[in-house]
This record gives sequence, C-alpha cells and structure tokens, in this order.
Amino acid sequence: MGHIIVTGAGSGLGRALTIGLVERGHRVAMMGRRYHKLQQQEQLLGNAVVGIAADLANHEQVEIAFAAAVEWGGLPEMVIHCAGVGEFGPVGIYTAQQIRMVVESNLISTILVAQQTVRLIGQQGGVLANVLSSAAQTSKANESLYCASKWGMRGFLESLRAELKGTPLRLVNLYPSGIRSEFWDNSDHVDSSGFMTPADAAAYMLDALAAKSSCHVTDLVIGRNE
Repeated sequence: MGHIIVTGAGSGLGRALTIGLVERGHRVAMMGRRYHKLQQQEQLLGNAVVGIAADLANHEQVEIAFAAAVEWGGLPEMVIHCAGVGEFGPVGIYTAQQIRMVVESNLISTILVAQQTVRLIGQQGGVLANVLSSAAQTSKANESLYCASKWGMRGFLESLRAELKGTPLRLVNLYPSGIRSEFWDNSDHVDSSGFMTPADAAAYMLDALAAKSSCHVTDLVIGRNE
C-alpha cells in the first residue's frame, strides 16, 4: 500500500490515525514538533513509520520535512494535516504569544502544508485531508481565538478547493466535535470526559478517505454521542 504523511502524529487524533493507517497496510511519515512522541510511535509500529520533527508553521522546516518524507517513502498518495493547538478563555486574556502560537500552528501550518502537497502531487493526484473542527462551523464561548484560526483554515481550504476543481488532487475537510485527548489539558471551560475517543474518530475518517470508483467524500462532520 502507499505512503501517507500525517502531521500531528505524536498524540491524540494524529496518533490514532497513524496506528489505523498502519493496521490497514500503509506506511506513514509522521510529522510533529515533539520528536520524543514520534519516537514512541516508531517503537510501537516499527519500520512502517518514520518520525520527522518539524515546526509546520516554519516555511523552511516544512520544505525540509516533506523532502525527508519523499526520500523515505517516495511521493505520498495522501497527506493528512492534523497538527494544531488551542488556547481557551474569554477575550481580553490572550497574550501576544498565545495569539501568535494558535494562528501559526493552526492557520499558517495549514497553508504551508497545502502548498507543499500541491507542489508534490497536484499533477499526479492524491488526497489532501485537513482536520478542522466543529469550531470551524459555529461560534463557541471561550474559544474565540481557536475558532478564528479554524474559520481561517476553512476559508483558505474552500478557496483551494475552487482552485483544484478539475485536477486529480482531492481535498477533504474533516470536522470532528470534541475529541478526548491531552489537547484539553490547558482548559477548564469544558469537561472532555464524554468526548469521542481518538480511535473512534480516526476510524470514521479513514473509512471516509477511502474513495470509491465513482464518488468520494468532500466533507465529513463527526458528532459525538451526547
């Protein structure tokens, strides 16, 4: 089976997607900022994966990371961009550093990863899947900064979809509701104990990303059981 790039692969949903892909016979180039997390995945999954540490909001590091992935596994058939961060609380408390981090980690990284994907496989075809959030579809109190970054992602990706019309590169946007993971560790405005598990969300996404001969999913909304 083909080589797939997964960003944010060291924890949470990205980790679950990586495990699910390997179970389905794929090789995965994992990208993320925390190399020790990627190493743990390498120890678990063996030669089916490779960890590539990178700040995906940095143009040069994204180029280097994608070059390393291609050297390891050839051109990817799919890129799943799952990396992202959140800062939560009422407007007025965010520091300049927090604002910059959320916008760069979520929006800027999406733009840079998309650019590299288009350059690499825009002509040969494949899939670019982006994990957004229900926060890209509706407003949420105490999540204004996070929502702003996710709505920005959605605006960029919908414009990219229009540009890709008629090309062999498919764009899929994924909108899960809250996922139970360490993502919520720095927040006290929600109780994440009832959120969906990363493994369940990943299973839905991977099923949806498997295109049929005459159709494919363009957007997937995953709601949690209340």
